[in-house]
Amino acid sequence: MPIIFQAIIATIMVVRGLHKQLPYFFSYTVFVVLTTLALLAILPYKQTYFWCYTIQSLISWALGFAVIYEIYATLLKQYAALQKMGEYLFWFLGLILVAIGLWAEFSASNPAAGVASNPVLSPEQARVLQTLFTLERSVRIVECGLLVALFVFASFFGLSWKNYLFGIALGFAVFLSIQLAAVALRAYFGAGLTSVFNWLQQITYNLGVLVWTFYVIRRGHVADLQILPKTELAAWNDALQDLLHR
Repeated sequence: MPIIFQAIIATIMVVRGLHKQLPYFFSYTVFVVLTTLALLAILPYKQTYFWCYTIQSLISWALGFAVIYEIYATLLKQYAALQKMGEYLFWFLGLILVAIGLWAEFSASNPAAGVASNPVLSPEQARVLQTLFTLERSVRIVECGLLVALFVFASFFGLSWKNYLFGIALGFAVFLSIQLAAVALRAYFGAGLTSVFNWLQQITYNLGVLVWTFYVIRRGHVADLQILPKTELAAWNDALQDLLHR
């Protein structure tokens, strides 16, 4: 189901020109559709599937992070100083996540018992999978934090629930929050919750895709972003602009 709906989302974005306004979200959508179809095709080849799934996960997490950055950048495009500071912040957080992943890879000499006890996985694969769990927790925590901040300060950004940017953020929030909890539970309880973990991932991602589909079809009011409130956000931007020029 999500593959069909995401293909619809990509098609509508091209027809309406939204792929030019939100290139990261469009790339994320197309990437997930194509790679999921490819993974289904190589499913019988377990070793190849494992490594392709690993690569697909890493790239999709990076693109998801980029989509959240894109939402902020679009909302702050009229505030150059704040947008520039946001770029530095996202790069900084990205480097921290990479460092966490590398540290987990080299320090996890003994994978979690639930992962290591899986007879299908080799010791190397078990170690990689445990690293993925560690990195995913870090990525989800940062992404959820950024989305919570976005919703809390929605009025400052002039972001209405009718706007398609709100819908994209809401879709991510739906499945990221639940997946963060699911990843934490799986890391704590081990492979015993594998089936529950897989079902939660599928159900919550499907819900997120449905939210995206609804908002992209109705599109919302793009004009909402053209009239941003002249509140503290403009004052912060002016203050930061003065600080940067000193």
